[in-house]
Amino acid sequence: MLVVFDCDGVLVDSEHLAAEVFADVLASIGVTMCANACFKQFKGWSLAACFVWIEQRYSLQLPDDFLDILNTATRQRFNRDLQAVKYVERVLDFLNDRSIPFCVASNGSQQKMDLSLSSTGLAPYFPIEKRFSAHDVTAGKPAPDVFLKAAETEGVRPSFCWVVEDSLAGCTAAQAAGMNLIYFNAAGELDSDISATNPIAVCSTMQCLLDFFSTSCPENSTYN
Repeated sequence: MLVVFDCDGVLVDSEHLAAEVFADVLASIGVTMCANACFKQFKGWSLAACFVWIEQRYSLQLPDDFLDILNTATRQRFNRDLQAVKYVERVLDFLNDRSIPFCVASNGSQQKMDLSLSSTGLAPYFPIEKRFSAHDVTAGKPAPDVFLKAAETEGVRPSFCWVVEDSLAGCTAAQAAGMNLIYFNAAGELDSDISATNPIAVCSTMQCLLDFFSTSCPENSTYN
């Protein structure tokens, strides 16, 4: 068994912060798109996909240094304000106590994951070999590549993997990978597109997720 966590919105409460930074940096080049619009449009997307959408939607080419400016602004904001999702440490400690392996698989880069996990104190739970980025595979979510890479590296069949995701792109990727999906629904919204990915559980808080694991996980999960 392997538990695969998404990073943004599942381990760290980053998505609204990132949307605010994105909106500010877009405004600096004359693109008006509020933080809420950025959040709704780009949740779960890779930066590459975001950039393509912006260039097509606004008929422009982003400056060559746009990514560097965005990364710098994001790093400054995360270092100041980013926090772990409430009680996520309880879930990770539970899995450790049960000897259930877990990892993180994100559409973000390795650098962004390192920033997010380090800023929130979660880095010790996820050593570098337990971090999987869509930048290291052929295609990001909603393609299943990053999840399949995690399963292959960990030596666990996809059908024995449980994915904790909060975005449509991530849920679609988990379904395409043939993995068991747990939808982390902190926003309290469950639309038809998410329902169509057939989550085995919907959890709105980490306490709810912990309760689900407590009743569903074996004492010693050594099978694969």
